[in-house]
Amino acid sequence: MLSCREVTEMANAYLDRDLSWSAKAQFRLHLMMCKHCRRYVDQLAKTVTLLRQAPAEAPDRGTEDKLAELFRNADRPRL
Repeated sequence: MLSCREVTEMANAYLDRDLSWSAKAQFRLHLMMCKHCRRYVDQLAKTVTLLRQAPAEAPDRGTEDKLAELFRNADRPRL
């Protein structure tokens, strides 16, 4: 049987229907027995659905600059 780690690593392929028949069967067997992985795959599926529905607009330049600054400073220790 697959481990929880293997299920999380395979979740995208499962949702994209990129698993072989036997891998899909093992995946589904694990989901039947593990409520935590069922919840994870369900949340991932909902996230994918919401992201596909989101508008494909690029952020304005000011927003890009603010995000870039936040990412640059994210690794810096806070004093």
